[in-house]
Amino acid sequence: MKNRRNYLKARKKQFKWSQLGYVSKDALCPLCGANTLVQIDKYDSWACPSCGEWLDEACGDPDCPYCSLRPQTAFEAYALADVEAGSAGLKKRWRCDNYQHKTNGRKRHERRRKAVQDSRSF
Repeated sequence: MKNRRNYLKARKKQFKWSQLGYVSKDALCPLCGANTLVQIDKYDSWACPSCGEWLDEACGDPDCPYCSLRPQTAFEAYALADVEAGSAGLKKRWRCDNYQHKTNGRKRHERRRKAVQDSRSF
């Protein structure tokens, strides 16, 4: 069970990095040699999730919308992110609610929603 728990923690961590920006598994980090780099959109900079360092230098402009708000390390940006991986139940519920690609899926969803609203009105 311990291995499963560690696996789930690692998957959640990977998901959070992927929500921060583009994950490139082809490039190597020049600092630690890890094969995963993240382009964090909010700060417009590359970071290494393994060593937690920024690979791009911050510009000296104090009015820069990216560099002026950027934390000292990439781990701080990871910790400050408001991204939640969510549970499997929430993901499954989202898939159930968004199955319009199936035949009559939208109609069934609307009927179910109407039935719930009608039951609450009593």
